[in-house]
Amino acid sequence: MKPNSCLVVIRGFPYDEGSTLQIAQSKVIIGRKDVGWEPDIGFENAYVSRKQAAIRWESGSYSITDFESKHGTEVNGVRLAPFSPHPLQSSDTISFAKGMVILTFSTSMWEETLDFGPASQLSPSAAGYELDPVRRQLHLRDLSYAFSDKEYKCLELLLAKERQFVPKEDIIRYVWPERSEDDQLPPASPEELNSLLYRIRRKTNAALSIENIRGKGYILTLSDIAAKMI
Repeated sequence: MKPNSCLVVIRGFPYDEGSTLQIAQSKVIIGRKDVGWEPDIGFENAYVSRKQAAIRWESGSYSITDFESKHGTEVNGVRLAPFSPHPLQSSDTISFAKGMVILTFSTSMWEETLDFGPASQLSPSAAGYELDPVRRQLHLRDLSYAFSDKEYKCLELLLAKERQFVPKEDIIRYVWPERSEDDQLPPASPEELNSLLYRIRRKTNAALSIENIRGKGYILTLSDIAAKMI
């Protein structure tokens, strides 16, 4: 049985942030609206290709395929190879045109979740924290921390590799993919990365520890205070 899935808009004109776009067919074409052509889900952005990508439901699972779009399709910050289906999981982040369109994939309709309780797209974690990609929040027990898009992406990567060393170059590529793929944009500077991490530390107070490893990268650890809360 096909789940009642949708895409939650983080960024993508003409839709408002938080809009839900239902995936009601086994194959949905995503692209740019144009004269004489309207995809199943259409965006009004000149950098999105007319036929950007397709989401398919097949053999009990979802996948997304890029149609060799000019500016690419990314899932969780990784650019897809053209015409090669990539599996989709709930809460995956999909972006087109170097972040000009950002969507979150969900296997349940967001509006329906609102009928039963607090709206969230949370992924359970054995570590005891939960991430909400739509609201850009981290939940620890009874506390919630809200972040900007860039802060959330950085935190998402560090938490996925908790207690592991993450090179600063990996963080920069994941948080600022548009900088690494466009020669006309300056690369993210060490000052920008330091400022981003400072804001994350300040917002989470003592809940997280982000260790700087001699300027080469970082290790995130849930602090003793956070561990006792879990």
